[in-house]
Amino acid sequence: MQTYEVDLNKCGPMVLDALIKIKNEMDSTLTFRRDLRLLRHEHRRGQHAGLHQKIDGDLSKVTKIYPLPHMYVVKDLVPDLSNFYAQYKSIEPYLKKKDESKEGKEQYLQSIEDRQKLCAELNPAVQNSIPLCRTRSRSV
Repeated sequence: MQTYEVDLNKCGPMVLDALIKIKNEMDSTLTFRRDLRLLRHEHRRGQHAGLHQKIDGDLSKVTKIYPLPHMYVVKDLVPDLSNFYAQYKSIEPYLKKKDESKEGKEQYLQSIEDRQKLCAELNPAVQNSIPLCRTRSRSV
């Protein structure tokens, strides 16, 4: 395990800022995956970082960052996502129409009632991650 000392006042408040500082200034071999850069102003717009690490600790103190424990590690903090994507594909996480003969030929509209049925079936934790399930229906 490597140890780095980073002043968050000099690089930014997020763990991703610290990782980028380490890679750019201390250890260019450090490898990690990120999908979006998370900064305070981006967070307010609803964007998030797709970091694939386990963060253990209070950022004002010593903080340990590990690769996710249930995944194989490619290098440093980069997990092998092939098993994740295989599982994701196997559950087919999307809605299917009974009649797929018109697939791609017309737009499918989801009624408010259908959306509410779908959201009611989801686990509450999943509901909170889906914007359509968090918003209340409004008449326009």
